[in-house]
Amino acid sequence: MTSTIHIKNILKESGIRATTQRVELVRVLSSLRSPVTLKDILKKWKDGSVHEVTLYRMLTMFRDKGLVRQIDFRDTVPYFEIVDHTHDHHHIICTNCRKISDFVGCGVGAVEKKALLQSKDFVKITGHSFEFFGLCKNCI
Repeated sequence: MTSTIHIKNILKESGIRATTQRVELVRVLSSLRSPVTLKDILKKWKDGSVHEVTLYRMLTMFRDKGLVRQIDFRDTVPYFEIVDHTHDHHHIICTNCRKISDFVGCGVGAVEKKALLQSKDFVKITGHSFEFFGLCKNCI
């Protein structure tokens, strides 16, 4: 479990003031080891004292500051996870049962160089998103 002091340092390094609710959001996201929806976070919230709109605003701010990544799993809702700066972390999603598996590394460096060489309008890439969709072994 991540300590409160460590969480406050993470928030400070991201340029985010460490309020009680923001600390709790990082605690919840850190305890959930896979991408989660807003509803998933609300279920894990310690005392249930956060409003859905407030939570979404915090997630948006965390995303904009680079602390949280918003992922599109071709679902009706966005998923969120803490950004892991030590691994190039991505997902494989079963299109039938929605099971999510992680994988590390996508060879993005070569792809970024190629994209910039072919683009006439862009000079810098600041991030990427890379997910695979398919069927897990239980759904085949």
